[in-house]
Amino acid sequence: MRTFPIFVSFDGRPPLVVGGGELAAIKTRLLLKRAPVVEVAAMELVPELAKLAEAGQVARLTPQPGIDQVRGRPLVIAATEDDAEDTRVSAMARALGVPVNVPDRPELCTFVLPAIVDRGEVTVAIGTATAAPVLAQRLRAWLERELHPRLDALAKLAGEFRGRVAERVPSGPPRRRFWEAVFEGAAAEAMLEGDEPKARALIDEAIEKATGEGASQGRVLLVGAGPGDPELLTMKAVRALKSADVIFYDRLVGDGVLDHARREAELVPVGKAKGAHSVPQSEINALLVARAKAGQTVVRLKGGDPFIFGRGGEELDALRAEGIAIEIVPGVTAGIAAAASLQIPLTHRDVSHSVTFVSGHEASGQEPGFEYLDLAALAAGKNTLIVYMGVTTASAVAQKLLEAGFRTGLPVLAVENASRDTERRVATTIAALAAHPESLGLKSPAVLIFGEVAGLPASGVVEDILASEEVKRAYG
Repeated sequence: MRTFPIFVSFDGRPPLVVGGGELAAIKTRLLLKRAPVVEVAAMELVPELAKLAEAGQVARLTPQPGIDQVRGRPLVIAATEDDAEDTRVSAMARALGVPVNVPDRPELCTFVLPAIVDRGEVTVAIGTATAAPVLAQRLRAWLERELHPRLDALAKLAGEFRGRVAERVPSGPPRRRFWEAVFEGAAAEAMLEGDEPKARALIDEAIEKATGEGASQGRVLLVGAGPGDPELLTMKAVRALKSADVIFYDRLVGDGVLDHARREAELVPVGKAKGAHSVPQSEINALLVARAKAGQTVVRLKGGDPFIFGRGGEELDALRAEGIAIEIVPGVTAGIAAAASLQIPLTHRDVSHSVTFVSGHEASGQEPGFEYLDLAALAAGKNTLIVYMGVTTASAVAQKLLEAGFRTGLPVLAVENASRDTERRVATTIAALAAHPESLGLKSPAVLIFGEVAGLPASGVVEDILASEEVKRAYG
C-alpha cells in the first residue's frame, strides 16, 4: 500500500481548487459531495462553475493564489492544466504541509482522489495509488450495485442509539458484539426494508438483552480454516475472523488466512504437530473457556474442518461443560481440497460408491490398527479411502490394505500441501508404497487417496513413481 487512506473533514476552512476549466469543475463537483462550499481561484469560470457560484456553493478567488490563500486548507487541488502554475501551487502547498493533488501528475501529489461510493453516512473510497484508475472505477460500479441504497438510513439510526448504547452496554467486546448483532440481524434487515418502527423496537430489545443477566459472557467459534488457500475460506469464516477478540490458531492455517482478522484481534499460535505438541489440548480447552468467560469473542481456528481429525469434538465437550455459547463454522477438509486440485471425483458411479476418511496413526502416535474398519469389505467393493496424517506410516498402511485384500495395483495419489502454492502430487500403487515408502518423499501436511479414482485422469503435474521394474515384476 503506497498511500494511506483517510477521510478529511471540511468543517473548517473550505478546500481550494485552482483553475476554472472543465477539469476544475469535475474536481469541484466531487468535493461538493461533502464540502458545503468550495473556493475556486481562477480568472474565468466555465458555465458549470459559474452556476455553482450563483448558487453560493463556489466562492471565487483571484487567480494565482499566494501563501495566505493556501495556508490552513484541508486540501488543495491544482487543476489549471498549466504545468508551470500547477507545479508552483504544488510546491507551495507541500512547503506549507497542505495536502495537494494535481490531476494526472502523481509526482506533484501528496494525496490521490479515490473513486467514491456514496451512501450518505456510509462512504467507500477506492484507490489504486494512481496505477489503474479505470480499475477503481470498475470496482466502484460493482460496489454501487452491491451496497444497499438504504445504508445511509441504517447508519443514521445507529448514530441515534449510539449514546444510549454507550451508557448501557460496557465498552470493548460486549459493545462490539452488540453492534455486530444489530447489523447482522433482524434490526438491520427491517431498516433496510424501510420498516423503521420495527428496527427501533428490535434495537431497544437488543439493548435490554445485552444488559441482562449473563450478558457479559463471551462465546467461542470453532472455525475451519480450510486446507491453506485463503480463497477456500467460507464467507462465514471470514466474518468470524473479523469479529474475534482473540484467535487461537493451528500451525496448519495457511498464509493469508489470518489477514482476514481484524487489526485489533490478539493472535495466539497453539499449533500441534505429531510428536511435538506446543500447547497440550487440555490447556487449549482451558484457554478457550477462560477467554469466553472474560467476555471475549473467541475464534478457535483449525486447519481443514474442525470435526475431521481436528479434535474439535474435545473442545466442544469442554465448552459445553462450562455453559459457553458455541458456534461451528465448517471448513474445506484437505481430502476434498486435494481431489478438487487434482480434478478427480472421490465418488464415481463406475468406480467408487463411498468415501472413508481415516487417520494414518493412532491417538498414541503409533501405526494404525484399523480394528474399527472392515477393510475386507472395503477391498471387495467400489470404495475410496482417504488417509490423513499418514506420511510416516504410509508403508504400514499400504501393507495392512494388501493383507485385507486390496489389489496390488490399486492406484494411490499422495498430495502434500493441497491447495497451496507449494502443493506436490505423487502417484503410486499400494504395492509400490508398501515396498518403497521412501519413494513418496513428502512432508506433512499430506493426504493419501487409495482407490480406483486415483487412477482417473488428473489435472496438472503428478510425479509418477508407480514402481521400479523389480516391483512391477513382483506384483504385476
